[in-house]
Amino acid sequence: MKDFITLLNQYPKLSESKVSISSLGVAHRVFFNWKEKGLIDYEHNFTQEDLDNNVTRKKIKLNAFEALWILIIKELRSFNIGLDTIGKLKTFLFTVPNYNFIKDLSKTELKEISEHMLNQGMNSFLSAFDLNVETQIDHLNNLTDSNKIYYSNLSILINVILLSGQAPSLFIFKKPVEEELGFEIFNPTLEFKYYSQINEDYRSHLINGLIEHSVINIPIRPLFEHFFDNKLLIKYAIDFNLYTDGELKILKLLKSKDFNKIIIHKNNDQQITIESTSSEQVLGNKAIELRRTLGLKQYERAEIIHRNDKHLVITNTTKQKIDLGNT
Repeated sequence: MKDFITLLNQYPKLSESKVSISSLGVAHRVFFNWKEKGLIDYEHNFTQEDLDNNVTRKKIKLNAFEALWILIIKELRSFNIGLDTIGKLKTFLFTVPNYNFIKDLSKTELKEISEHMLNQGMNSFLSAFDLNVETQIDHLNNLTDSNKIYYSNLSILINVILLSGQAPSLFIFKKPVEEELGFEIFNPTLEFKYYSQINEDYRSHLINGLIEHSVINIPIRPLFEHFFDNKLLIKYAIDFNLYTDGELKILKLLKSKDFNKIIIHKNNDQQITIESTSSEQVLGNKAIELRRTLGLKQYERAEIIHRNDKHLVITNTTKQKIDLGNT
């Protein structure tokens, strides 16, 4: 539960409607076709002022979860994946699993189930219960509609990207010849830790699964990184508070070019160095990498040397990184 609560507390604006469909590269007719086919549950949010003025149409605005879902749909449609399959995936992603059965389990039973029986998504959820289980389940069942999305399968994907810096994927799979589809969130980091606990190699299970099933893999992190890489989406990364105040100062300096050098010390001991230059191409490529590194909190500290020789250091302490494998 801690991981879900942490995401909600640190990124409460993810559920606010901000993103236009044009910035996602989707035409209105395509959007409403997807909506008509049941791939999107979007409804306009009319204010009291709208109702008083008989407003019937508004600009489409999506929250971060919905925007990521649109990017997933686009990726699947680029491979001509059918709308029926995408609709089933949508149900999986936007569902908040029913955990009421957990109330009747002892802590010993929870541990045994967590280690040996459940998939890694459920295992991550159960391993977070360090408080009263019944209280946590009741909390989950009484969520407001706006907060339920934070506890969905789609939220798990965003959670591990923002809080742990990991790279999850979505698997759509089925047995050859058979028609029934399965859906799974695959996270190499968690898979490695999970199978290490039972002295097995997760790669063997992965390979066996690929041998036995037809699989479609959708890597989620590259899609989410569009919020930092795409010029049309970068403003929403700011709207959703994906950057801290210190990181925004760096981006403002980058845009103004009022610096001699910016050095970002990354978590893996690498560096990004940007020096004031007349080459827009060099600055642009480095700027994209810098925005991504800052937004995903993949740095230890940032050093900025201003043109007036003032030296500023910003450290990554505002948002704590959480390793879901150890919760």
